[in-house]
Amino acid sequence: MTAGLKLLTVLTLLVVSACVSAGTQAITDAGCVSQLEVGKSTRADVAALLGYPITASYGGQGEETWHYTWITTYPKPTAFVPVVKAVTPSLGETTRALGVTFSRDGTVKSLGVNQPPKSPAPSG
Repeated sequence: MTAGLKLLTVLTLLVVSACVSAGTQAITDAGCVSQLEVGKSTRADVAALLGYPITASYGGQGEETWHYTWITTYPKPTAFVPVVKAVTPSLGETTRALGVTFSRDGTVKSLGVNQPPKSPAPSG
């Protein structure tokens, strides 16, 4: 096997086995999220710590909720077995979500954390 073919093989394996992630990674850090205090932290504090969210929703009592998500998609081992790949999903996914609700005065009213247990999926 030539050096060029070896390099191409290694690069192909790296691309195929890579994880893809999107969103606000800071919400996966418990130390980061624990800095937010209900009744004390403000919109500016949250924006400084996590950035501005992609989506927000509004309640009937003047409440505003910022929604943060972190999604990681990774190939499952079955993705590399042609016959099995045809009948089973080839990608796995882990999702973390955080909702920060602000009261009318702009302070954090509540935190809605959805961080499922870590799966045996590779990180990447």
